[in-house]
Amino acid sequence: MKDIHHYLVQRLRTKVRAKSKIKEIAQQLYAIDKGMKAGFLWDVGCLQMDEVSDLINSLKHANLLQDTLVVVQIGAETADEFGVCRMNRFVGEQLRPVIIDVSEGHVEPRIADQRVATVCNGMLDLLKTQLEIIRSTDDPQSTPTVMWSLADGLCRTSAYGMFIGYPIVYWYNTELTQENCLSHVPLTVFQAGTKEHGNTPFSPLLSFSVPNVLLKEPTVNNAIALWKEHNASKDLDCITFSRVFSTVIM
Repeated sequence: MKDIHHYLVQRLRTKVRAKSKIKEIAQQLYAIDKGMKAGFLWDVGCLQMDEVSDLINSLKHANLLQDTLVVVQIGAETADEFGVCRMNRFVGEQLRPVIIDVSEGHVEPRIADQRVATVCNGMLDLLKTQLEIIRSTDDPQSTPTVMWSLADGLCRTSAYGMFIGYPIVYWYNTELTQENCLSHVPLTVFQAGTKEHGNTPFSPLLSFSVPNVLLKEPTVNNAIALWKEHNASKDLDCITFSRVFSTVIM
């Protein structure tokens, strides 16, 4: 990771003023490259999608990243929403995330019904198809860009969570409101990150929450257990803590 960080400092210091942002970019790209994380929403550094594609391409040519990283445009409306993932992230059997319905009006969060799960699984299948097309190309670009089209009115929070690789993903009915039912609901936050070494503190690479009321649900419990097992195989630390927020914005 240090080599990637050093390279990015030299490449981005005139474009990205905050040193902490360059470090975050280095951490996220390293984590995806090593399979520690499924995807990263690019919302740091004020870089455009084509600039990120060129940046990743240069990292590959410097032998600092594998050739499997791709840039994904999320939705067809604008190139401002995009992220980075590995084109082979769906190779083999993939576990589906547990979808939790947090639509406003519910007394408390609940496991989403089959209709919602089908829509979300369809989104994942579409991304998988696009990535498989790139993988099967005989002469792909060094850093190809994939278009992940999303249906109108789709809950973007769910799309973002699935792209990042959360085992638990929130969904709410965007046709009615942009609000949710998580205000003042006790949540358990799960974080995974690199282990502390010397003066280097725990640095989370991924963070998601689960309503406490659903922690004993078998599907939720199983998803979290498998997530922890994966993190252990990558030598990552996991921490949990409780939070209650007066307002939860997605």
